[in-house]
Amino acid sequence: VRGSLIEEFVTNGYALLIENVADPTSDSIVLAHFYMLSPEQKAELFAAIPAERLENAVLKPVYDEYQIELMTSAGSPFIDIVSLKADGSVLALSELVGKTDYVLVDFWASWCRPCCAELEPAAALRERMKGKDVEFIYLSKDEDHSKMCESLDKLKLTGCKVYRILNPKAAKFIYEYNIQLIPRYMIIDKNGKIVNDNAPRPSSKEIERVVTSLL
Repeated sequence: VRGSLIEEFVTNGYALLIENVADPTSDSIVLAHFYMLSPEQKAELFAAIPAERLENAVLKPVYDEYQIELMTSAGSPFIDIVSLKADGSVLALSELVGKTDYVLVDFWASWCRPCCAELEPAAALRERMKGKDVEFIYLSKDEDHSKMCESLDKLKLTGCKVYRILNPKAAKFIYEYNIQLIPRYMIIDKNGKIVNDNAPRPSSKEIERVVTSLL
């Protein structure tokens, strides 16, 4: 990659990148700055890059990730996920979506300290949202079902809708939504469309405003 092009990008940013997108040496800059680009910039950028270049070893990984982002962004239908209830019976997320106007999904695990730290604020949020048309669902990435069940009382989840994701390391839902880092929160409407694929944490003042604004 031309050193001068990289230096100019630091100064002039995205405008320079889109101006030079026809230059194959810009591929490395696309790769390096992919996560800094807005959805609108990504759409414009990939539309301007010739299709054959999107298949090369440099751009294909980020272009594939961009395609996943399109499928899983706000407004897209959610991808179903199979989980286990505490009693070991099987349940799909699609069986829960649609019973209320909105479902707030909390991806967590009993071994995840940040997740557990959010469960006390989550209990307070549930209390404040009582009577509202929103359901709280807790999907655990625990691989050990018993560990999840043993943690419910301590974490104030007894009586809540808590399920363990089947095969969390390989579940399509986890891969497609890039839920590698938890906690993660997602809001789905009664029609099965994602309203917010990365909602604020329960400890944030923003989460109640976000949920209330939807109701």
